[in-house]
Amino acid sequence: MPGALRPLRQAGTAPLAEVALEQLRERVPGQVLHEHASCWTDPPPVATDRVTLLNQSVVARWAGGPRQGADGGVEWGEADARAEEEIAAAVVGADPELDEGDGRTPADPVEGPAPFVAVVRDA
Repeated sequence: MPGALRPLRQAGTAPLAEVALEQLRERVPGQVLHEHASCWTDPPPVATDRVTLLNQSVVARWAGGPRQGADGGVEWGEADARAEEEIAAAVVGADPELDEGDGRTPADPVEGPAPFVAVVRDA
């Protein structure tokens, strides 16, 4: 069935995870193994040649996640309860102009999200 999930272990065979790991270890000379995101505190069983995002934990910005509490400590924040469409509309509808700050906060740096928002809005 297309799109169906295959079990990690099939009767009489090695677990598919073990087979995949062996295939990743046995590469042709010169083949580059790229990993999109890798946790530096829990390294993968196969070392890659390149990593796009080296992380300790990855949490979607709208999901509940660690935040700085009022006392300066770390606490787990609430997830954004809005529907995905509402969150997407807020991103696309965001003002792409750089924020000059309000006197208590610094201005947005040029390399901030403004160029990204402009591209998404104009796409």
